[in-house]
Amino acid sequence: MKHIKIIIGVILGILLIVSGTFFFLKITQVKVEGGDIYSDQQIIASAMSDKYAYHTLYFLAKSKLGHVDCLPFVQEIDVEWDSPTSIVLHVYDKTISGCVKYMGQYIYFDKDGVVLQSLTEPMDGVPVVTGIKFGKFTMNEAFEVKDDTLFETIMNLSRLIKHYKVKVDQIKFDGRNVTLYSGKVEVYLGQKDFYDDDMAALASVLKKTRKKDLAGTINMENFTSGDRIILKTAGDTPADGTSDASDPQDADAQPTDEPDAQPDDGQAEGDTVER
Repeated sequence: MKHIKIIIGVILGILLIVSGTFFFLKITQVKVEGGDIYSDQQIIASAMSDKYAYHTLYFLAKSKLGHVDCLPFVQEIDVEWDSPTSIVLHVYDKTISGCVKYMGQYIYFDKDGVVLQSLTEPMDGVPVVTGIKFGKFTMNEAFEVKDDTLFETIMNLSRLIKHYKVKVDQIKFDGRNVTLYSGKVEVYLGQKDFYDDDMAALASVLKKTRKKDLAGTINMENFTSGDRIILKTAGDTPADGTSDASDPQDADAQPTDEPDAQPDDGQAEGDTVER
């Protein structure tokens, strides 16, 4: 009987220690590292949303089991413990390839065409895809596309846009012909098997057209690596279909190995972007 009382006393002591630790040892500092889509406050609010999330033992067990709550555009959150009361949330975003507009909503998808989320407002930096007919779709499942080859083109363009950090607002399809819209510039790419050279050349060009608030069109249907990139503005109709209104006194206007865009100095109606 005495031994039983001792055992019961030990068990009760352990329970008291555990419960005391659970209720009094709490997380007081949370940092967020990584992730570009959501703010730190949004990440913390999601990850620590449970009633007992700030209790150290509870959140330790939850994180070890991989049950930390993630927002729709977050792939994973790794928890680093600096101390029993201080943690760091390492955030890894999902790769957003683009979105389509449907019934007033923007439907976002990843590199595999899986639907991630629908929002009422477009996200900055994610191109809107138009001109593609989609079948039915369900959250966390891939789009049903009538022409799989077009979706492969979307994935390829999205990958190149991210790789070269090109600012593109819209990817428009007309059949198999592709047109990009970046700020006030329309870029006609046409139909190609690969767009690698085009996107590599456009990267710095579109940075400068946006910075200088230039408007016009660029035709890259027959573009090959090393060609000049010409920005045509409204009313620009020279005989050879191109224009060069760059200021010869501006060093940046001279042809170099890097693409460049020059504003109109009032000498002509067109602007030239050269590569």
